[in-house]
Amino acid sequence: MKKLLIIGANGFLGKNLLRVYNQNSLYKNSYEIYTADLQNSNIPENFSFKKLDITNKEEMYEYIQYIHPEIIILTAAMTDVDKCEIERDLAKKINFEAPKNIAELCAEINSKLIFMSTDFIFDGKKPKTPYNEKDIPNPLSYYALTKFHAELSILYAEIEFLVCRTAVLYGWNDTKLNFITWILEKLRKGEEITIVTNQINSPTYVVNLAEIIFKLIEKNQKGIYHTAGDSILSRYEMARKCAEIFEYDMDLIHPIENLEQTAQRPTNVGLDITKLKKLLGNEKKIYTLTDGLIHMKNNQ
Repeated sequence: MKKLLIIGANGFLGKNLLRVYNQNSLYKNSYEIYTADLQNSNIPENFSFKKLDITNKEEMYEYIQYIHPEIIILTAAMTDVDKCEIERDLAKKINFEAPKNIAELCAEINSKLIFMSTDFIFDGKKPKTPYNEKDIPNPLSYYALTKFHAELSILYAEIEFLVCRTAVLYGWNDTKLNFITWILEKLRKGEEITIVTNQINSPTYVVNLAEIIFKLIEKNQKGIYHTAGDSILSRYEMARKCAEIFEYDMDLIHPIENLEQTAQRPTNVGLDITKLKKLLGNEKKIYTLTDGLIHMKNNQ
């Protein structure tokens, strides 16, 4: 049985990875899961938990060497794009230095590293989108720069790795609103919202992403994969789809071309998931936004 360590297990994706694991007997018979996070544990009792600050190199090294996992999934990150622009030192420590340190440790103990990255590493200026795994990144924001530098540090570490680039993660979350649940909450209350039309992404249902990551582990995949949803939509179109599926008032949603934000966002960074589709075939459906919203509606 392989040891698998999830760093950031109390986060949005981390909690869903644990949920998928607990619902799958094959995974439960194949992997022994260890968890770590900065936050106090809300982890199910069947998982070993360690309170861990990934910016504390010595503490992290000690714990990882103690467990000696075959696989590490790093989901912990500073994802507030505007906050990263302002608090650059902290963003660098969490998003670049910590993954770099973990990659170097993986080289020492011969562990595989699975790293979650972002569509924001691209500048959105490609003439013919979507972006595939071979396209060259050009980060516009400091957040995107830290994630891209982390990718490079993992590549240079000469370890077995899997980089999963994803986008606009959504789904029910009992601790924090995401873009889609924020829209649903506003529409449910009958409040008007103004949404940008010039930011285009591939919204990704967190439950589906967690399932896909386990499939990639099961198939022992390496390298870079675009692990995003099977829709490419503007934020405005996403909001309208929310209203359509949940039967809220569409007239509450108003378009705006640009939104004043601290950090620069790329305009069109839809992700090409052809490589992922070829790998999964009929084994695992990749959700469109409609699929994800219907699943959310049926599991409120």
